[in-house]
Amino acid sequence: MGNYTAIADGVASGTAQKTILQVANPNSNPASHRIAVYGIWVSFKGVTSNAVPPKVMVGYQSTAGSGSVALAAGHGPLPLDPAWPASAMTAVKGPAGTWTGEPTLGGVPWVRDIHPQSYGGEYIPLGDEIRVAPNSYIGVLVVAAATVLVTAQLYWREGH
Repeated sequence: MGNYTAIADGVASGTAQKTILQVANPNSNPASHRIAVYGIWVSFKGVTSNAVPPKVMVGYQSTAGSGSVALAAGHGPLPLDPAWPASAMTAVKGPAGTWTGEPTLGGVPWVRDIHPQSYGGEYIPLGDEIRVAPNSYIGVLVVAAATVLVTAQLYWREGH
């Protein structure tokens, strides 16, 4: 069990719903293996200060999506303690490539509107984390009225 993070940096949002960062809990993990998302951080580099705030969601996804999608080198999954293994049991996808098929969105346990020239996030209290079962996906998604550059970071624990 360990705590991990992953970062997707400087992603152009476009104006349609877009997955910025996705964490997968593979089916090959034991049935008891859960991951628990306990933190999210999102920032924007918008063009105008009076633009409509983008909607940010952390949502369950029923598919992995398709395309050549990988995080930039050194962006995750990264252990938050150097004594933990360098690679997590989870798999991470991000925006370094192009999604050719957007993942299918399911339930949305976290949603916020964030100013397009600002940032926001939170740590979820212990016991209230967003849990992800094996063979499941969770993603950070953005819907914006105008294209902004997005940086998103997720924090999760493995072994729940």
